[in-house]
Amino acid sequence: MQLSSEAIQWRLRATTFLSSFDRFAIPPLLVPISHAFGVPLGTAALVASAYFIAYGVSQPFWGALSDRVGRVKVIRFAIVAGAVCCIVAAVAPSFTVLLVSRTISGLLFAAIVPTVVTYIGDTVDVEHRQHALTLTIASASAGIAVATIVGGLCAQLISWRAAFLATSILAFVLSLALTRIPEPERVPSPHTYLRLAINAIKKGWVVVVLVIGFIEGAVILGSLTFVSASLQKQGVGAAVAGAAAAGFGIANVCCVPVVTRAIKRIASPLMITIGSFLAAAGLLLAAADTLVATAILAAIGLGAGFGFLHPTMQLWATQVNAQARAVTVSFFAGSVFVGGAVASAGAAPLANGGHFSAIFFVAAVLAVLLATVAAWLRARYVRAVQGDPAAGGAPAVSL
Repeated sequence: MQLSSEAIQWRLRATTFLSSFDRFAIPPLLVPISHAFGVPLGTAALVASAYFIAYGVSQPFWGALSDRVGRVKVIRFAIVAGAVCCIVAAVAPSFTVLLVSRTISGLLFAAIVPTVVTYIGDTVDVEHRQHALTLTIASASAGIAVATIVGGLCAQLISWRAAFLATSILAFVLSLALTRIPEPERVPSPHTYLRLAINAIKKGWVVVVLVIGFIEGAVILGSLTFVSASLQKQGVGAAVAGAAAAGFGIANVCCVPVVTRAIKRIASPLMITIGSFLAAAGLLLAAADTLVATAILAAIGLGAGFGFLHPTMQLWATQVNAQARAVTVSFFAGSVFVGGAVASAGAAPLANGGHFSAIFFVAAVLAVLLATVAAWLRARYVRAVQGDPAAGGAPAVSL
């Protein structure tokens, strides 16, 4: 019996939940990992940074492979192989083994979200696409919320290693649920992946989307990495610190009904502005004084902001170069996570010194930059598409 379209979408959303769960179980574990292996917090944070770098730079590879062998095959392989890497991380005898296993996990789980986004671009018409993307991002954000809570509870009540075992179990179960998802129809490109990539980079609007994605990653992912750690360094337990960071995912999920209505009523540049200012407000509160309350509000601001900002940016990525959508989406996803990796690695010296307020303040400044410059650029792009529908490869929505 063939799966319904809604059943397929639910399974795809579950894969994005898994991908986020694997990524964001790590922030509440950084302090316990630093204690377990006797390394500074900044060094322990390399586990997150290396994951994000591998996640980001491997996006183009997965985009090319999904074009060649199929979207579903790529997703299933990534999930099963990623589960094996999580088991290795759970039993890692040294920090080096943990770092390597988590880096490979990042490389593998990187295949999931951009391939799902491309699948949606292949199968959902442009009129309903941003709605589908919003629900997909909400599922990913739910994974973040659950991961930070589970990670904190595992670290405090069982062991930080148990969090990685939880990911592996979830991945193996989910791989079985994907067996009946059909491959979308794809029109083979006459060009090689390298040619498609070069052509994409030559397009000015593609470069704009990638740069904005990099800054978005630095603001959201870079700062979120340190929300739990900023509390744990002050003696707050891992469970409470993880629960505070869970405000990100909870806020994002709660924003879904608001965002899905706003899509039809609010111009996309304004969506970017609203999202960025929400993130900036939360970060400024955390920068003023890092307490449990301000950390929760910062996480909520980041989550709500991400709910408005990221679906709009993902829509833009699917529009800006429709002739090579998989390539462009993979580059965009890569830019977001490389931005997060660069930000978290660059902030490591500040984290070692306990200067978390400075980290959050710089992220807030970047968020304001997104709210102004990025929104202005989106407005210019919309006008260009309205004047020339071929410019975006598809009619723009949420104008």
